[in-house]
Amino acid sequence: MPTVLLTGASGFLGIHTVRHLLDSGHTVRALVRDRSRLAANLRLLDIDLDRIEVVEGDMTDQAAVKEAVTDADAVVHAAATFSLKRRDRAAMEQQNEAGTRTVLQTGAEQGCDVLVHVSSTVALNRPGGAVLDQHSPLGAGLGPYSASKVASERVARSLQEARAPVTIVNPGGIVGPDDPYLGENTETCVAILKNRLPAWPRGLLHYVDVRDTAEVLAAAVSHPPGGRYLVPGASIASPVAPLRRVTGRRLPTVTVPPAVATAATMPGYLTGWSFLPGAAEGPRTVACANPVDSSLTTEELGVTARPVDESFRDTVRWLRDAGHVSARQAGDAGD
Repeated sequence: MPTVLLTGASGFLGIHTVRHLLDSGHTVRALVRDRSRLAANLRLLDIDLDRIEVVEGDMTDQAAVKEAVTDADAVVHAAATFSLKRRDRAAMEQQNEAGTRTVLQTGAEQGCDVLVHVSSTVALNRPGGAVLDQHSPLGAGLGPYSASKVASERVARSLQEARAPVTIVNPGGIVGPDDPYLGENTETCVAILKNRLPAWPRGLLHYVDVRDTAEVLAAAVSHPPGGRYLVPGASIASPVAPLRRVTGRRLPTVTVPPAVATAATMPGYLTGWSFLPGAAEGPRTVACANPVDSSLTTEELGVTARPVDESFRDTVRWLRDAGHVSARQAGDAGD
């Protein structure tokens, strides 16, 4: 069976990718910093750690990466520091680009057949509402996180131009069940369900299901390298509407101009106080209002998006089952 090295295996997307790779018949080798954390997170999906190979180390550590890549047939580089919080700015700037360069270059040097880089649509976002697809140029970056993703994808694109077997996958905002770290998008759902997010910026955001994203990555491993694939999903004004539909609740929220939303997040962003909204980069991303054309992904990799309401319903059900929201807050989605 082909061996696939997966970085970021203990993360939200990582554990779902482990499942899809195993289901596709691959041997999975994980490069992680903490074996025990990986084991705990895989248990969310009833996956035993004994089913995969584990190498402990950091994505920026050349020796650890070389050890992990040796004899692997393919690499999926999903590791990245993801945060819209100011305190994580330095870590993103230091780690994301360097980790991408280390993992992809080492994979190319070791003769891997396919190197899949997990980027993001935030690396492509730009003001003006342009449609994003496989031909889109890199954006300028709207804040620390998106700037780090731009820099990382620039590394991947340069390797593609040098004829390395690199494939780039761009998810949007990832939602779905079994998020071990309650990431930014899951936290947003919790805030809306608890009526703690009274306003949302005007614009558009592309949401994708974590399971669909993992399916795209597993398909990319078995496909000839060199493409750029945006993950199928739904470009919607906000998550409020699908959450209203699946819960049957009113969830009162007003739409405000992006400048107002950005200004409202700046005190929390600058101070880091957790009781204030602080995701200043979020409103800027939404304000770009970039819809996504993922038709090439469906055509070449055979992956289509599940209905957006299904993704949000499953998210809410898991949040209720995991004790992050109450049955009342989950509403009809908990039935």
